[in-house]
Amino acid sequence: MAPGTPKREHGVPVGPGERGAARPPLLSLRGITKSFTGVTALSQVGLDVREGTVHALVGENGAGKSTLMKVMAGVLQPDSGTIEIHGAAVRLHGPADARRRGISLVPQELSLMPHLSVAENIYLGCLPRRAGLVNRRALLRGARQVLERLGANVSPTSLLGEHGPAVQQLVMIARGIVLGGKVYILDEPTAALTDPEIERLFAVLRELQSAGAALVYVSHRLNEITGLADEVTVLRDGHVVQHRAASGVTEDELVRAMVGRSVERFFDRPGKPQGDSQPVLTVSGLTRRGVFEDVGFTVGAGEVVGLAGLVGAGRTEVARAIFGADPVNVGEITVRGRRARVRSPRDAIAAGIVLVPEERKTQGLILNLSISDNIALPHLRSFARGPFMRTRRLRDHTKQASERLRVKARSVSTAVGTLSGGNQQKVVLARWLTRQPALYILDEPTRGIDVEVKSEIYREIGRLADQGAGVLVISSELPELLGICDRILVMRQGRLVGAVPAHAVTEHEILEMAMGTGMS
Repeated sequence: MAPGTPKREHGVPVGPGERGAARPPLLSLRGITKSFTGVTALSQVGLDVREGTVHALVGENGAGKSTLMKVMAGVLQPDSGTIEIHGAAVRLHGPADARRRGISLVPQELSLMPHLSVAENIYLGCLPRRAGLVNRRALLRGARQVLERLGANVSPTSLLGEHGPAVQQLVMIARGIVLGGKVYILDEPTAALTDPEIERLFAVLRELQSAGAALVYVSHRLNEITGLADEVTVLRDGHVVQHRAASGVTEDELVRAMVGRSVERFFDRPGKPQGDSQPVLTVSGLTRRGVFEDVGFTVGAGEVVGLAGLVGAGRTEVARAIFGADPVNVGEITVRGRRARVRSPRDAIAAGIVLVPEERKTQGLILNLSISDNIALPHLRSFARGPFMRTRRLRDHTKQASERLRVKARSVSTAVGTLSGGNQQKVVLARWLTRQPALYILDEPTRGIDVEVKSEIYREIGRLADQGAGVLVISSELPELLGICDRILVMRQGRLVGAVPAHAVTEHEILEMAMGTGMS
């Protein structure tokens, strides 16, 4: 069943939002307030999460969504207000207490053990036992069943660390399912998933609904909200600014409620005809055996090129190889007409290639360091005079880069770990602004960030291209690639299977290429 397909209740089609108010609430919040060191994250927030419905929670980064989810899941205690389950006031003494009461949280930031198996991660904290020992037969059987239910073709005995973010997200969702309960809180569950995987996930969520579960669904993909939810609550600056049935609501209406004004969309970049510019990057015959094979393409000066494909197609692996983070067996990389010998990220940076990685927190930032330190990391030598650092010049440089991307923080001395996801992503991008490389590789640059920050990053991508840089964008959101790219490359099973002008192709056609069912 595709997202947005009308649900059925007692044989009668029921659209999103038509049945929420008729159902009793499983979980209710009344006057929830929470502050951190004088900053109010939530102020008098109230909402009802009803059985058999999807309750969407939307808002910009910093609106209070994460804090509210943590309060609902027992991770944080509210300063004031009450939580009710089935109409009775309760106090949640922690996540374990919340799970015992039937509340399951599937967080955006994955809390997993890469050195354990997929099955062990699914059942982490609730391993099936027999005679005091782990019942491995029951463990593997249960893991297989929930993975099949999610449509995940993954061996439950494989190490989780062998898999990428999409599989790890599915494992977190599987963990929430095996923990049971009646209220599921899902924070950006589709952020690393492709369209077929999202379709399967939505089918699972509707199965949970039909069994009477209540779902709290948080996503920055507003088309998911309008297609899946029954009710929607909009948060802004810690306050509820709108609550309504989801039926009939438009994405533009949600955007206006989230930010208090209309947000300019960047999906109007005209396609640049192929061959208009000299290539800044040429990749020929790039191969990493067992991962990708014979990949070749160009990115022109001033061109934005998208890289599409299903999870596991090899997109991120190709990007990491071009950046020197992963080895290759054969292949040639040419930057601005000169062959580049790229064996490490240092070689790539010296050649004029920079990367904004997929996982900003684990691969792009040092969270306990300041904004200034994170931006300055690749440039420290240029600010050194002998053994001494020109601290004032360095600070001016990082402040200028931060201001260009409008990073929201008290100062550049603020620890990056305290920023919202969107501002953290801006810091990773700001790191490279003054180096003026030939090529920017942006891997999922807007994953898990709100619509306003997305538009700011889109505008910055446009500025980088206008200044003559080449930009290679990897994204699982096809409308994003179609909106900001000049050309789109499509990968399938480690091979490049298509290259098309963005203005002359549809989402459906790209998906067909990626799945091997259509044009090539």
